[in-house]
Amino acid sequence: MTESVQDLVRLAQIRSGVHPPQLGFTKLDLPKLDTFETAVTFSPQCDPIAAHEELMHVFGQKAGTGRFLFCADSAVAGRYWVRSVVPWRGAPAGAISALAPKRVVTQLAEGLMYHFSLAVCDGETTIADGRKLVVPFPTPTDYEHWFNANAGEFGVKPLLVSASLRTLRFQHEGTWFRVEHGLVEGALEVADTERLMRRLLRGFGSHRRLGLGMLKLQTQS
Repeated sequence: MTESVQDLVRLAQIRSGVHPPQLGFTKLDLPKLDTFETAVTFSPQCDPIAAHEELMHVFGQKAGTGRFLFCADSAVAGRYWVRSVVPWRGAPAGAISALAPKRVVTQLAEGLMYHFSLAVCDGETTIADGRKLVVPFPTPTDYEHWFNANAGEFGVKPLLVSASLRTLRFQHEGTWFRVEHGLVEGALEVADTERLMRRLLRGFGSHRRLGLGMLKLQTQS
């Protein structure tokens, strides 16, 4: 029998010495994703590739494999937000400062509604010389259609979807990089708990090692 995402997360946390969260009686039976979130600040010149290398040393895996995801802070250069299955045992060696990992329990019962935000790169995919190449969608409408068309696979029911185009520019070891992507925002309803949990842990689209693909959920007020 295939283990659920909740079971796999719980097993990983037990192996790392993390105790299960203490929940009120009414929340015990609700589907939920138990993760840890933190923010780490490197020098303002730290690019996403360098940040990923620092985080990869801490977690022992690359972003998007199920252990952790990260994204850049839109207000502070060099600061990155991190979501992980288990808390790190120590901040990255190159960090200037880092918040202690905070446990976050996200309720994911089918039918629950959330506001969401997703910086993601997706588009037409080709294989050349054994390498996957992605030509990003050229318009916001393409990103809106992509999200709506794949909602079932993502485990969500879109209620309101709006997209805009963004560009990630940075220099790493003397080479300039430019990554076109989209910012998809709106409101959604949980349609398939297991599929959504997997996406919250593994991310969406390409360039997850550059800090893209992390879905952020916020409860509707």
